[in-house]
Amino acid sequence: MKRIEKVFLLLFTIIAVQAVAVAEANAGEAWISELDEDQDGYISLKEAVADTRLLRLFSRIDDNADGQLSIDELKASEEVELLSMRASAK
Repeated sequence: MKRIEKVFLLLFTIIAVQAVAVAEANAGEAWISELDEDQDGYISLKEAVADTRLLRLFSRIDDNADGQLSIDELKASEEVELLSMRASAK
């Protein structure tokens, strides 16, 4: 394969991977926004009831034990990343 073809293939691969990552991030943010009924930037225990999988993980994700999940707590949780990907696949 010519060098220029390899460069284009590499660039295409990088762009494709970035596009998938951006799409997954947007899907995760949409899922969080959908759960945040009052749009205050937090998922309360009452709001988490809408997703039983999130409800089961609530106390594990709530790092500061304030009874609500901040966007930072949600984004830091690997479990939430998996949940949001599953939610976006529906």
